[in-house]
Amino acid sequence: MNIRVEYKDSAGTITNKTHRLTRLSFAKHLAIAGQGYAPRPQKLIRTLAMFFHYSSYIQRQAFYNDRFSEPPIQLSDPTEKGQFSNLAGKAIADFLAKRIDNALFTVNYEAAMKKKGLSIKGSRPDLLAFNNNATFAIEAKGYSDGHGNMTTHKTQSQTGRIPVNFSVACVSYHLYNNFQCKYHDPYNDNVPYDNELLKKLTRQYYSGLAEFLNEKYFNYREIEIQGEKFYEVELSYKLFEKLFPEEFPFRHFWHFEILEYYRPRIILPTAIRDYAENGITNDIKPFIFDINKEQEKNLYIDNDRIGLQIRG
Repeated sequence: MNIRVEYKDSAGTITNKTHRLTRLSFAKHLAIAGQGYAPRPQKLIRTLAMFFHYSSYIQRQAFYNDRFSEPPIQLSDPTEKGQFSNLAGKAIADFLAKRIDNALFTVNYEAAMKKKGLSIKGSRPDLLAFNNNATFAIEAKGYSDGHGNMTTHKTQSQTGRIPVNFSVACVSYHLYNNFQCKYHDPYNDNVPYDNELLKKLTRQYYSGLAEFLNEKYFNYREIEIQGEKFYEVELSYKLFEKLFPEEFPFRHFWHFEILEYYRPRIILPTAIRDYAENGITNDIKPFIFDINKEQEKNLYIDNDRIGLQIRG
């Protein structure tokens, strides 16, 4: 999918950009964007269920013609469509924060509030993001029709109680026909960089993912991608018999036959145990994955060094 973005910079200058989003990269951002708690092996069922539940909205033919698909009319559900539009808006905002503002890490805004001991009340944006130079808030929207009032969205992005250097209104619209996006991010006041908050949030994030290196449940090996070392962790339906009690029927789902066909793997940085123990700071540079024609459908690694791979 080619995302056509109207980008408004800190000087108010508007330019048009195009960013390539593969279905695999969308799956990563859909699964993690906005999660309030760390991804863990026990959440695999939820992640798979969400992906399959919304599969009719991400059919290949529509996706690679730069739009999302819709279920057959007999399965149409306006509430479900609205839910997917909202999730897709967050996933795309998360993706574009990495591509446009070079974010190293993004997190659910409420999770960051809890880490800072702030009460969860009042208006707030959807996401909090960190790059090497700044912290910024993101208000993410996804609409089947027009983009609405960008001034209102921008105001919402500025309502949080966590000090940020700037805020972004990222609105994806006409999702199911002629998909476009507006990404507006003028700068606000300069504030000190909060490395302590980043360390706390990333300790939680990477500690959950580090559980995929438990050899009791998972097989993994070390690989090299673009000159950097990673772990490739196999995901097999057989591991669910170990992860979940016998009384759960998950292992009988036909979805797990799909797992065996696609052989999905999670990609983790070899430094993940250190990240899980100490968190990261803005001294860590984001990993910039170079998508090429041979890899783009089979491998994706995000700026945070967490990726997905399927059978080539």
